[in-house]
Parts: sequence; C-alpha cells; structure tokens
Amino acid sequence: MAGDTLVVRVRPGETRVALVDAGGRLKDFAVYRDGGGRGAGLVGDVILGRVKKVIPAMEAAFVDIGADRDGFLALPEARPQAHTGSEAARDRISDYVHEGQALTVQVLSAARDGKGAKLTRRISLTGAHVVLTPGDPGIRVSKRIRDEAERNRLRAVLSGLLQSGEGCVIRSGADGAGDKPIRTELETLRVRWADMAAQAQAETPPFALSGERSAAAQFLSDSGWAGLAKIVIDDGLAAQALEGELAHLGALPDGGIERHSTAGDVFEAQGLADEVEGLLNPQVKLPSGGSLIIEETAAVTAIDVNAAKGGDQALAINVEAVTEAARQMRLRNLAGLIVIDILSMPGKDGAGRVVTALKDAVAQDPAGPHVLGTTTGGLLEVTRPRRRPPLSTQLLAPCPVCVAGRCEAPLSVGYRALDRALAEVWAQPALIPALRAPKAVIQALRDDGQAALEHVEIKLGQPLELIPDDTVPHGRFRIEPAQR
Repeated sequence: MAGDTLVVRVRPGETRVALVDAGGRLKDFAVYRDGGGRGAGLVGDVILGRVKKVIPAMEAAFVDIGADRDGFLALPEARPQAHTGSEAARDRISDYVHEGQALTVQVLSAARDGKGAKLTRRISLTGAHVVLTPGDPGIRVSKRIRDEAERNRLRAVLSGLLQSGEGCVIRSGADGAGDKPIRTELETLRVRWADMAAQAQAETPPFALSGERSAAAQFLSDSGWAGLAKIVIDDGLAAQALEGELAHLGALPDGGIERHSTAGDVFEAQGLADEVEGLLNPQVKLPSGGSLIIEETAAVTAIDVNAAKGGDQALAINVEAVTEAARQMRLRNLAGLIVIDILSMPGKDGAGRVVTALKDAVAQDPAGPHVLGTTTGGLLEVTRPRRRPPLSTQLLAPCPVCVAGRCEAPLSVGYRALDRALAEVWAQPALIPALRAPKAVIQALRDDGQAALEHVEIKLGQPLELIPDDTVPHGRFRIEPAQR
C-alpha cells in the first residue's frame, strides 16, 4: 500500500512517533513525555488561564496556565481577530485584558529556555480536513491544494456549513474528500468547542479545557493526515485509544491500525532504530561523501556544509546538502533562525538555484519554514516556527563531566532503565529487580519521572528498588536482583 506509515513506540514515561514514507525513509519524528500534565503548555492546548500581570511597556500580558512559568500573551495575539489594516493599529494590550481576568487561551509554542509558553486568544481546533476557528470568521484554503476547481469546491462546501462568527482553514487533507466526512468533522469540532466554552464558565482557572489527546493524535494534528496509509503501534491499550480518537474524527487511515505484537522493538522491526538514534548526532553524512555539521545555540542554529575530500561539484553538493538540511530541521524540530554555510560556487546563478532547492525541500514541512535567501557573506538563512521543543532539549542535558558539551539527560537514562527493568522481568519472571544508577538519574525518576515509575511498579506488582550509585558511569545503569 503506497503512502506514509506512522510508527508509534510506547514506553514508560514517553511515546516516540515516527512518520515514514513509502520507501521506508524517516520524514518526521517527535518525542512526547508524560508527567507534564495537561495545561502545562503543550502546543495546541486550550486552557482557561488567569491574567497575572499586564505590562503596558511591552504591550503584553503574563497568564497563569498552570505551568511552571506563566504564559506570554502579546498584543497581536490578544486581539479577537488579526489586524489586517494598512495603517498601524492604535489599540493597546489593556484594551483586551486586565489583571485577574479569566481568559481562554491556546498555546502557540511551548515553554523553552526559561521562557513561558506563547499564547493566543484566537482558538483553533484541528481536524483531519479542517481547522475550526470559532470567533475568527472567514474561509482559508491550504496553499498545498493547488487545483483551483478543487479549492472552489471546498470553499462552497464549507460556506454552507459555517455558522455566524465561525471560520475555518481547509487543510490539504481535504483535497478530494467528500462532503460527508467534512461535514461530520466540522460538527465534531463545533461540539468540542461548545463543551470547552461551557467548561470555561464552570471551572476556576487555571484549568485545561482541551482534554487528553494521545501522542499519536497530537502528532497527526500538528503534521496532518494527508498521505497516511496505516499506523503501526506496539501497545494494545494505546492502539485501542488511538483508534477511538481517529474514528471520532473520521480520520482512520485506509490501512487501519496494526498492532506490533512480536518480540523486539517496533523501531528495530521497521528499520528505524539507527536513524532515530542518529538524530542526536551533530554530523549527518551525505550520499556524495560530504556531511552536515549541525550546532544548536540559544540564538541560532548553524549548519555547516562540508564537501568530500577532493570534491569539485560545489553546486550539486550544495543542492544535496540543503535538501538534507530541510529534512533535519523537521526531524530535529530545529526552530528560530537557522543559518546554512554552503560551499562557495563559481558563476552567478548558483546561489539562486540552491535557494530554489531549499524552498522546494521545505514546501512540505507543516511548520512552514521561510527561506530568507543568502547574505552578502554567502550564508543561507531560514526561519522556522517552533511547534515542539527541539529534540536536543528534550533528550540531552549539559555534560557533568566536560561541562561544555551535551549528553543524554538523566531522565532519558532513567526512562531507558525502566524499559530495561520490564524487559528483564519478562525474560526472567522470577526476578525481583533493582535499579542501580547515578544519583542524578534516580532523582530524575523520583521527580519528573514519578508517573512512569509508578506505572512500571504497577506492572511489576511491587516497588522497584532504586539504588543511587555515582560509581556507575554517566549514562549507564544496572538492573540487578534486589537484596530482600
């Protein structure tokens, strides 16, 4: 069956989701961690918040959304509708919000680098075919739907379905879809919004209104359903829940949901394990023999293009490099300003051809990167909105040994250890396991990993003994028989 496959790996504390094309190549990847709770600022969450402080000098407000840090609401996102006039708006943040006010907001980008989540008052509810925008009228059609007749058909379908004050965005997944699934999905989203609005009137902020979504459903909402042929998942309960979610949205893929029930890791079985592991490697090899070196900082991500020794095809290598760079941006969820140091090329049209190649490569990225062009110094600049936290910030932490570098975070090590503990017990049912690991790993499990730890202990039928031991090398752990 031609089309993409979504591969879902469920483990204690986290779920990993990989989107794979028909040729078996990784297209997108995300890690979702448990323990943060709803209302903690995941992208797309709808939250009843409380305005903590209005800062007129910044034309912004800080909103308590139940997270460690207050969310940030700027003036453009505080407006009920986007400002589209040619003249500068003369409104102020105080025209829309005041301190102590209960406010329904949605997370635009997750908290990162000590900054709270970015918020908006203009709510959008995402389905497989359409995005409902209650309170923001108008019909907008995805640029990826190129056929003008189809665009007009979809506009006609939706114009007869929207109620007063409602708007929608027609997603690329609606291309070729019949009237009935679009109508059913719109009504489902409308009911969902009505439920949220009723809850907002009844609850005390901060309160999460959007309810629980599985990691796979959240991933598909962000990335889109277009082209999805089937889903492979390695957890029975998660598969059942996901099937219910997608059936409710009318978005079950034609190939259905397949349970990976054989022994072994589902990523290994699908041939993805090595590529996923390589997403934390700063070096990416190119088919030509060259490579990319990816360095992330708080201000900018730099991607350096290296040619193979003796290579003299600068234009071809640059085209190959920017195509792979676009793929790595999506896989690693790189965001903000991204600078690509391409190879010097003879002639005047080389830079333009490389820019065109990069624009073509990012065209299918749901985050919508914007290629700015080349600088006078020959650097290629791209900006990419932040939809999820960068993979490196989720899985890595400053190295306690060299300080300057980064290595696997204690919580990441802890989650691997919990997974191994379960595997050891399944292989040796009589084993009563204990986990010996560095103190930082044990502490991470007791703090942020507590929910995962409790889940594993329920499966084991007994507490898991945790032994802090700094003689265990960083990034390592041992599963051993408990001393009881």
